[in-house]
Amino acid sequence: MRLQQYLRLLGATLLAAFGATMALVIPLCVQIEEPINIIVVKQVLTLTMTTFMVATTHAMLFGVPLYLFVRRRRPRVGIAACALTGFLIAAAPFSVLALIGGGAPAMVNRFNGAPPSFSWIEYVSAVALLGSSGLVGGLTFWAAMRSSLSGWRSWSVVSAAALLTGGVFVLPIVVRDTSCHNVFRDGRTSVRPQVYANLKVPAEDWKRLEQTFAAFGQAQALSIRRDVHTRDGRIMWRSMDLCNDAGVSISVGDEPWLAGVHSPRADEGMTFSIYSLKPDSGWRLLARHLLDEIEKMWPEKTTFRGPSGQILSFEDAMKGRP
Repeated sequence: MRLQQYLRLLGATLLAAFGATMALVIPLCVQIEEPINIIVVKQVLTLTMTTFMVATTHAMLFGVPLYLFVRRRRPRVGIAACALTGFLIAAAPFSVLALIGGGAPAMVNRFNGAPPSFSWIEYVSAVALLGSSGLVGGLTFWAAMRSSLSGWRSWSVVSAAALLTGGVFVLPIVVRDTSCHNVFRDGRTSVRPQVYANLKVPAEDWKRLEQTFAAFGQAQALSIRRDVHTRDGRIMWRSMDLCNDAGVSISVGDEPWLAGVHSPRADEGMTFSIYSLKPDSGWRLLARHLLDEIEKMWPEKTTFRGPSGQILSFEDAMKGRP
């Protein structure tokens, strides 16, 4: 009987952590502005697993001891106590660490309109978001404990918790990008480009560059993938990849956000990389044809770089890297 009670408490705790996780992840998913693809799905699943691990740790370290402490003094823990406890457990660690690590939040400068790095608005918003997820977790815990008073319902709570927990950890492993666009699909942990260059192409010419890549990819029977990340309607970064199963992967990327933070990299232009994952991939022929097309459209806008960032000639760049 005592084992069943412990399992019921464990199941309710895991369900509470799952509820808190969903309360955080779902609003973030709603804010995703880029097209849904395998990369986005993989990132969401990984985020869910990480958040669930953090939520479970909080629940085990703080939630369960508090519940057992109150349970000794009261025969039944009410919904309000569970909700409030969940809110505090989720919000308190961040609120304390943020104050210790970042100092007291500052007010927004009304004269130049520049927000400080850590404002009261951001602080309260973060605490409210985390606290609300904890509140959902607390309500889930209360509902799970209340519904598992009978024998068969307690086992259903434990079973549901086991299935959801297994799914959270298994899905990020099962769902993988096995296409040629994933240069790590064969298990390798690192890869260096054979050719790396900066393209001083104006940002407004991205569409033309994208069309050039797409036309070349179709002519050479290459798989094409576009990706873009936006925030508040503004493009943070965008990329386009071409690849084939022979082991050639060609990518171009643009990061407009660098200009907003005045990074020196913003003046270097877009990035252009060619990877060869197999010895006989034939990357040089494809590279020459594509770079010829780019040179016709944007003459003398391509700067080839070596492993240490040194500038290379076209012929030296075509030798590749060992």
